[in-house]
Amino acid sequence: MRLFKSSEYAIRCLVYMAGSEADLCPVQKLSDELNIPYKFLGRLMGRLRDAGFVESVRGKSGGYRIKKMLDQIHLEQIIDAVEGLENFDRCLLGFDTCDANNPCPMHEFWIGPKENIQSMMADVTLADMVKSSGKKLS
Repeated sequence: MRLFKSSEYAIRCLVYMAGSEADLCPVQKLSDELNIPYKFLGRLMGRLRDAGFVESVRGKSGGYRIKKMLDQIHLEQIIDAVEGLENFDRCLLGFDTCDANNPCPMHEFWIGPKENIQSMMADVTLADMVKSSGKKLS
């Protein structure tokens, strides 16, 4: 299981912004510091703004800042805002129908780890990630 680039970049941006002492983070700075393509990042920040995680300030010295309390932004919400959660509820082998009544060969082995991942994504907040000992963002 792997996150799409949009989720990876969104998480990296939010963690960077939350740990930054600057009030505003311009897209160009985020792009340079996190090694994220500028055009892609502009669209991504728009999605994070539309989801209510960040707010934008226009102008020459404008940028983005986190709008919500860090402990109110959950990993699951970030992923859902930028790529959706359907990828995390699908069959590991890609079957359209895979449940207890019609399981694939991996169903019984995947159901536990899948539930653990979903639980972790619901529990982990942006505050938790900022406090984490892992500081690599680029």
